[in-house]
Amino acid sequence: MNKIFTFLIMLLSIHLSAQFYEITYETQVQTHYTAKGLRWFEEWEEDPKDRQELIELNKNPPKEVFEFLYSDHLSKTSYIQKVRNSQNDQTFFITKTPIGIFGTTNDYANNEFSYNMDVYGKNYLVKGDLIELEIKETGNKKEILNLPVIEATAKVNNIDFIIWYTTAIPYHFSPDIYYTKKGFILEMHYKKSDDESEIINSWIATNKKEIKKSSKINLSTKGTLINSNQVDAIWDEANNKRNEMFNNDGIDKK
Repeated sequence: MNKIFTFLIMLLSIHLSAQFYEITYETQVQTHYTAKGLRWFEEWEEDPKDRQELIELNKNPPKEVFEFLYSDHLSKTSYIQKVRNSQNDQTFFITKTPIGIFGTTNDYANNEFSYNMDVYGKNYLVKGDLIELEIKETGNKKEILNLPVIEATAKVNNIDFIIWYTTAIPYHFSPDIYYTKKGFILEMHYKKSDDESEIINSWIATNKKEIKKSSKINLSTKGTLINSNQVDAIWDEANNKRNEMFNNDGIDKK
């Protein structure tokens, strides 16, 4: 009888610990330009006033919102399109967006991420490896969404990370392609520098809603399969072809 009682308690504990949430994250990608990057702007935008406005907007662009859902071994990050009524919000600016901005699925069982990418009407299925962060805890603690979180740092190649993770959610998931097996990331900031700019990407959880069961997430199989390290080259080739086409037709001579 005691064994049966103990087994029921264990089942109840597992059920209670496996809670699922729909989590909202705010993301901002800030770009600060070096002297070389600023010289590029001088060539691209002749008007000093417009150029400065563009530079400042890249330093502090509008925050974007993502919805994050997960199951036992899959998670999906989906971009939530904002309706912008302000003319300033619609001003064109150049920025680096989070990978797979319109929907990235992480498959933790196979340690890979995937997303669909449309390049001027041609659909690709992009896949790549998830990256585990080897973290070092700082000793700092706080709460996010009423959950206890622990601060830690990490470095991957030339990218520096600050993350806040919780063990109150029994999964090691993340809204980005970076994760830690220590816990569930609710806040993350990472910085990457090159000779033209310093880019800071931030993810901050702003809201959570508990759901009764895990989300049904389907892995996409549509599109030409490519590796994530091919993305930049595909966009460069497509843009070059479009520029050549416009120039040859006399549409755009710039």
